[in-house]
Amino acid sequence: MEQNIKASLRPSAATVADPVAVSKGYELLLRAEAEARQVQTVSELAFLIANETIRITKCRQAFALAGRPETLIVKAVTSIGSVDRNSPRIRWVEAIVQSLRADKGVEAPRDFALPAYCPPGDTEHANFPYRFMAWLPFKLRDGTVFGGMLLAREMPWTEADLLIARRLSGAYAHAWAALVGERRLKRRIKVKPLLAAAAVVAVALGFYPVPLTVLAPVEVAPISPRIIAAPIDGVIHSIVVNPDQAVREGEPLLKMSDVMLRNELAVAEQDVRVAEAKLMQVTQGAVSDPKLRADLAITRSELTVAAAKRDYARDMLQRTDVRAPADGIAIYTDRRDWVGRPVTTGERIMEVADPDRMQLRIDVPVADAIAVSKGAKVRAFLDSDPLNPASAKVVAASFEARMIEGDVLAYRIYAALDGEPQNMRLGIRGTAQISGEKVALAYYLFRKPISVIRQRLGL
Repeated sequence: MEQNIKASLRPSAATVADPVAVSKGYELLLRAEAEARQVQTVSELAFLIANETIRITKCRQAFALAGRPETLIVKAVTSIGSVDRNSPRIRWVEAIVQSLRADKGVEAPRDFALPAYCPPGDTEHANFPYRFMAWLPFKLRDGTVFGGMLLAREMPWTEADLLIARRLSGAYAHAWAALVGERRLKRRIKVKPLLAAAAVVAVALGFYPVPLTVLAPVEVAPISPRIIAAPIDGVIHSIVVNPDQAVREGEPLLKMSDVMLRNELAVAEQDVRVAEAKLMQVTQGAVSDPKLRADLAITRSELTVAAAKRDYARDMLQRTDVRAPADGIAIYTDRRDWVGRPVTTGERIMEVADPDRMQLRIDVPVADAIAVSKGAKVRAFLDSDPLNPASAKVVAASFEARMIEGDVLAYRIYAALDGEPQNMRLGIRGTAQISGEKVALAYYLFRKPISVIRQRLGL
């Protein structure tokens, strides 16, 4: 490697060089390459290129540029701490490099004299003190140009100086690629325009109308089930049918404890017999005794009251035997939850429902409630078949919220299934997606955060 460097600094036959100058140039070149390897950031490297290159290549001013070949911009200038890209001189230098790219390209080193490659009507070159320019590109191993340096001085460029400049450009390119990474330097797409475009697209999408949806627990429920409630106050003695068992109209479902009612019926029947015997006695005696005639109406009333009590006791005893009001299946929790349990009149025990008539019962928590109109679309993802959602439409929604399982306040919504239900049975649970009115996508995404902020902070 040392022999190659010396060969690049050795003057040609047509050029006579001072050995001391060659040795000094060799020393400065090695020092510059060593310093390029020691820098920590791209900014430090650009500053080194702009200020150390003038000592080695005998130029008066150096401009370090970087970017894509079609948009190379000045990163550093000799003796200038920060570059003002709006400066006329900086824009003039960038225009010269772009003119060079349009004419012969920026892939190979070139030297030229002003006003070559100056923009039409340019007057900046008249004020620029250095006429002779040299372009040295920064390239990767595959030839991709990611920058370069433009050198200026007042005398023409010699072959020896250009050899040193080319070697320096190679060293600078290697150091630059090591700091940034070849993959990033090869990237042809600028990130900032992409970010700006993405921001514009995001804002535009924020106004795109989408249906406002909410997820809520759903259960497959029967349509118009027959409610089996406790007929009297008492204790459930037994339940004849099992949960989800098919029953026929008139079949027994459950039996209430009837010990007290049977005894009351027996007493009532005995009272009827006594009242009948008393009425017969009074009726026979009234023929000869006028006083008994006056008791005849009272005795008949007593028999009527005793018969009414007997009929009431018989009716209450019959109520202890609860039968199915229609064909269907019996729906309740568990037999052990009810047998021996005291109940009051009207307390719901079970339901008898038609298994072929089903609907969706959805409980929407108050915190997630949206405006749902009749006919709104519903997609139910049931636990038994989550890959095939069931379609439905809202047919009714409760006006007031009610407490559901888990002590959650929720609105109850009923939805009719589209078509005949398949692979579905009563009691299956899952998650339903309810679609409401259309809103902007931004509101759809930030509805909950906005609601929380306004409720807690009052903004």
